[in-house]
Amino acid sequence: MHAIHHTEAIVVRSEPSGEANKRVWLFTKEFGLIIAMMQGVRKSTAKLQGHVADYSIIKADLIRGKSVWRLISAAVAVAPLQGHEREPLARVYVRSVVFLERFLVGEGVHEELFDHIVALGNMIKGDYDARMLDALSLWKVLVLLGYVAVEEGEEQFFELPLDQAVLLVDSSTVKALIKRATDAIVSSHL
Repeated sequence: MHAIHHTEAIVVRSEPSGEANKRVWLFTKEFGLIIAMMQGVRKSTAKLQGHVADYSIIKADLIRGKSVWRLISAAVAVAPLQGHEREPLARVYVRSVVFLERFLVGEGVHEELFDHIVALGNMIKGDYDARMLDALSLWKVLVLLGYVAVEEGEEQFFELPLDQAVLLVDSSTVKALIKRATDAIVSSHL
């Protein structure tokens, strides 16, 4: 018998699989980025049908099989995009979530990164400068994944919670962070 793992997860993306199934990419707190199958979820009677929307934060129950994870139940914890799909801050959140799939390699524990993305999702309803938040968030993702090192003078932006750091960052710092992040992306060939 397989153990059921209860975890929080961010739905990175999903796609149909077969006649009624769905494959879903989840960034979990305990396991990192995983791909899970949802059996029969596209049937009109499926219980999970509305609970696994792209970019939502869910409480998931997962079973690890021999070759695939199975998502057996889920409940929406936070739906950051609900009512905010076109706003600039919502685009910042979506971009950061999509960034995860591009730069995360395999499974692994990334609790601090998970908490960063959840915090970003909670900031969508706030009044922040989208450009500043975007640059700071993507830079922090790259730092947490080891693609960029924190340089002297940047410690406060890394150590402070995102909602406080974005209020302290200025235009010249944002330009420097964007350049360093861009250089890291180019040199990684990803």
